[in-house]
Amino acid sequence: MPNTIVDLEMGFSKMVEKHLERYLALHKGGNIPPGLYYRVLEEVERTLFNVTLKYSNGNRLKAAQILGINRNTLRKKTANLGEKNIQYS
Repeated sequence: MPNTIVDLEMGFSKMVEKHLERYLALHKGGNIPPGLYYRVLEEVERTLFNVTLKYSNGNRLKAAQILGINRNTLRKKTANLGEKNIQYS
């Protein structure tokens, strides 16, 4: 069980690292689809927004405060990801 916030962050980083290594290993022949950077960012943002909006019961102002971003930035980013893909209920 992690004892500090640093342990939690390192755990997340390690998890992402292992997942990316596994993904790249599956494409060892060099047939990696382009755009990995943007796919990873989109998946992380979507998950981050889903969890935070769920935690705040769909309250975008509270979610934005938790995330440390402006409410309009949250609205814009969730719109860009496709509102129907953001599930917070």
